[in-house]
Amino acid sequence: MDRQSVRKISGIQAEIKNKDTFLFDLDGTLINSSKDIAVAVNYALKKLGFPALEEKEIIKHVGYGGKKLIEGVLKTDDNELIEEGVRLFREYYFSNPAVYTTLYPYVYETLELLKKEKKKVAVVTNKYQDISEQILKKLNIVHLIDLIVGGDTTPSKKPEREPVMFALKNLNSNPENAVMIGDSEADVQAGRSAGVKTVFVTYGFGKEDKVLPLKPDFIINSMRQLLW
Repeated sequence: MDRQSVRKISGIQAEIKNKDTFLFDLDGTLINSSKDIAVAVNYALKKLGFPALEEKEIIKHVGYGGKKLIEGVLKTDDNELIEEGVRLFREYYFSNPAVYTTLYPYVYETLELLKKEKKKVAVVTNKYQDISEQILKKLNIVHLIDLIVGGDTTPSKKPEREPVMFALKNLNSNPENAVMIGDSEADVQAGRSAGVKTVFVTYGFGKEDKVLPLKPDFIINSMRQLLW
């Protein structure tokens, strides 16, 4: 890790300890959902007559919503085919949202501490809101979350700022008192355009070569580094 990254980690607790609102991305930030997503995508591909893809190839397209995911794996601009792929993906994933999905290390402890300190906590994800809620319930952390903003909650998704602004409004929070934590450039762009501090987590699905040029305010390698 370079010197800038080390500095960004070491100063984070002092910088955000007085923040009252914590906005978390879901996939690649709170949860490792790669296998469940890959299984659902390959179900759709099989139904459409396409060969299965490796998990690592599928995960390259995660983070921008279901339609972008299917568009990416199909490598087509045929909207009718994409829509059918999305329908099949949703069909399987909605019935099997968290078979293999797990929390990343220290996620539960972090959310529990934030709740104890009476912080406001939201999940701001490009995943569908209802399936996000299902997963959070199955992983027993939904009671630690005050608000879920999904990719279908607001007219636009991350990297637009609207989902972040929606969360802040509904939590009765101000941008200067909030922080956005995520693993992709969409999280950094959405947070920054909404005027909140941004934290990039390196352990998720995002690509450092896309995120680091955006200069997130902080970089962490483990959720444990957010508060400890």
